[in-house]
Amino acid sequence: MDTTVLISAIGVFGALAGMAILIFKRVSPILIGPMAAILVCLTSGMPVFKGVTETYLTGVTGFFISYFFIFLLGNIFGNIYQNSGAAAKIGAMISSKLGPKNCMLACMASAAILSYGGINSFVIIFSVYPIALKLFEDADLPTYLLPGIVCGGMWTFAMTGPFTPQIPNIVSMQYLGTPANAGLFPSLAGAIVMAVSIVLFMNHAGKKARLRGEHFEWPEKVKKVNIDENAPNGAVALIPIIVVVLTFNLFELNIIVCLLIGIFAALILFWKNLPKSEMLEMFNSAASSSVIVIINTAVIVGFGSVVKGSPFFDFATQVLVNSDANPYVVAAVGANVFAGILGSASGGIALMYETLADTFLDYASQGYNIEFIHRLCADGSGGLDSLPWNGSIVSVFAICHTTHKLSYKYNFVTCLVIPIATTFLVALPICVIFG
Repeated sequence: MDTTVLISAIGVFGALAGMAILIFKRVSPILIGPMAAILVCLTSGMPVFKGVTETYLTGVTGFFISYFFIFLLGNIFGNIYQNSGAAAKIGAMISSKLGPKNCMLACMASAAILSYGGINSFVIIFSVYPIALKLFEDADLPTYLLPGIVCGGMWTFAMTGPFTPQIPNIVSMQYLGTPANAGLFPSLAGAIVMAVSIVLFMNHAGKKARLRGEHFEWPEKVKKVNIDENAPNGAVALIPIIVVVLTFNLFELNIIVCLLIGIFAALILFWKNLPKSEMLEMFNSAASSSVIVIINTAVIVGFGSVVKGSPFFDFATQVLVNSDANPYVVAAVGANVFAGILGSASGGIALMYETLADTFLDYASQGYNIEFIHRLCADGSGGLDSLPWNGSIVSVFAICHTTHKLSYKYNFVTCLVIPIATTFLVALPICVIFG
């Protein structure tokens, strides 16, 4: 590693560490993203003005353009569910079936089912959050635990496992020519271990919270609806969500179209349950908050665009390409590295395949199981992506009215420690032994 690469590496890791510290200090990501990009430019020999005004902003605007309507419509969809009482009704229905003691299982399952339904994670959190609030209320658990279990449902086995229509699986299929159930045996084994571990850990966290005398408190900025007085029937409350899932998966419509259909279905079915005098305020609030959430995510994604142009990033890529390590290890490690630097599972795995797809196909020609490589890449992308600077985590915490200081340690375990441990201690050994 020459001096240029070393200084670039110091800049990249210094920026990442600084981002993590500042996020915990509750500094706005809108300030953090550009500052981190400037540091990387300065230490990587990149023109600062061009790097910030072109490369960085291109990454920011690219994400904004791609996801603006998903954030906006997803937030409106979630607000309709919250204000009509439909979300609380679904939560009460699930709680009555499973009981408050299975609150964590119910929250994880709700998020995982929607994730396996192909729904974008931002739409999932908007849909599941108000439902999970009711489940947490019945279980009398503090809401700072909520992101840990919901994200554990949508960002681990349901995002990277067999058959899932989420990006890590889809992108792997496109680049490697593999099926959706590639590496089924190691994948199922890993998914089961992940799911069980997440529920056990979060149940333990809930018990510790009770021992500390902590209880559920309804978030100040979230309206509470009395479901005994004004809420749709439980079965009716599920219809708009089912409509979104079915139109997206069976009819393969664009998710934006699916959300619009879901919103109209919710308005029609829940019209009598919605507070008419507060409708304008409800839509205005959904619109303004969705912009804040997407900007908080986009400014971190933009940082990843700058890192991609640094000498260190090129060096790290070449190390992976020229590695003599077992191909299955390269796949698992590489996916984690790319996802960690970019702070994104989808962005990380896409960039990894742009760089290493030919290398993986070459491994296949040497006799290595390409389906196992597919699964390890997918699993690996769902590990180090969940570091503090992940823009999606920033957004989820904003949606759930919590902070990194209160909630991140639970996300760290459910979305980072457990997936990485499962990948390297369960899926990887199976691939090495049988591949």
